[in-house]
Amino acid sequence: MVINTFKFGFYSFMGIWLFLVPIVIGGESAMLLGHIKSYIVNGYVGVVKSFMIGFAVVTIFGTIFGIKKKTFNDRVLDEFFISSKFVSIVRIIGALSLILIAYNFLPNVIGDVVADEGTGLMMINELLPTILVTFLLEVMLIPLLTSFGLVEFIGTLIAPYMRKLFRVPGYAAIDALASFVGDGTIGIVVTDQQYEKGYYTQKEAAIIATSFSLVGISFAIMMADLLRLSHIFGYFYGSIVVCTILTGVVISRLPLKKFKDNYYKEGEAPNERDTSMSYALRLASDVAGRTKATKVLKDSFLKVLTIYVTFTPVIMLIGTIGLVLAEKTIVFQVITAPMVPFLEFVGFEREIAQYMAPSMIIGITDMWLPAVFIKDCPSELARFVIGGLTFSQLIYFSETGIILMNSKIGFNFFDVMKIFFLRSIVAFPMIYGVGLFMLKIGLLAN
Repeated sequence: MVINTFKFGFYSFMGIWLFLVPIVIGGESAMLLGHIKSYIVNGYVGVVKSFMIGFAVVTIFGTIFGIKKKTFNDRVLDEFFISSKFVSIVRIIGALSLILIAYNFLPNVIGDVVADEGTGLMMINELLPTILVTFLLEVMLIPLLTSFGLVEFIGTLIAPYMRKLFRVPGYAAIDALASFVGDGTIGIVVTDQQYEKGYYTQKEAAIIATSFSLVGISFAIMMADLLRLSHIFGYFYGSIVVCTILTGVVISRLPLKKFKDNYYKEGEAPNERDTSMSYALRLASDVAGRTKATKVLKDSFLKVLTIYVTFTPVIMLIGTIGLVLAEKTIVFQVITAPMVPFLEFVGFEREIAQYMAPSMIIGITDMWLPAVFIKDCPSELARFVIGGLTFSQLIYFSETGIILMNSKIGFNFFDVMKIFFLRSIVAFPMIYGVGLFMLKIGLLAN
């Protein structure tokens, strides 16, 4: 027990130190992982881009073979290369576009649109290298926070407040916290599985899936870095935590009439267990004792490779399309024109409001695009608001939206859209209020 408790404490301390404690190096304050990431990206970007091209080639050929073979009869290869025909085509196009743009193999008439410094080349030269390095570091190290008992420790202590605040069972705290700290998409899948087992009613499952399944702390670090907010990451992430909790409290009290207080099937739900400190510590120690570091490292490395092969091409394709629409057309300006006067009314200058308006809705397509759109905005307050809002919106169709619609909980396209806009409406005043307070005390610049 003593060894397991030490193991829990040591790994959790290392995780908190790496992910949550700002350190000043070279006059710059950032998380330690941020410093390591900057060192690699700034010093070895050519090597990173070579790996990027290599994985794109692997994605193209592996996915083509996957379409033909249907299965490789190998769990890892199937996870890399087997998917629906639509997703497979998107991956191939994304990987192929990365190669064609990187080596300028496109005709001038196309290249001038998709391969200039404001569109495809921005993705290749600025965004993707940062994403690849950050994914490597953070996916390998995030188990320090999620796999050695910290989630169970905190989840047990906060369980009594789940029913009062969010109208869901206390044992949902661990599912919620795992999503919050680790991976939101996994959170949706786990919630769906628990619903199918009879642990949650349909309404409880809908609340949990749409209130806590965020993209996690590792993405928050990447977002803060892209938005040039790493020096105040603790405040940035703390604001996200507070606003997400408050948004969840509001959403859980809305009349979600479609989702009933019925179980998918009769199951034996876990008891509302002991929530004392001693039990939390014992549970965390047991989890730490059962967790093998070598297995965690292996699983994390495979997850990194899976992200590189399956997710990076999708980011490349959706990101490039979004940037082309933003830089070369007036589509977003037209769609979001009514929002500009509103943003001016609440205090933003017109130029800043025009930066912000497209970023407030583009997040429904992909989680990265709001940050890409707003990253060059001169207002730190605007970047802070958009970054926080992106997290609070929760829904993006390149991942969480699709998973929700494929779940047994009962979401369709219009439900997902409704949740996106509801969360946006509820969260914006909160995030903006926090931003104004931070502006007043000098933590943000307007």
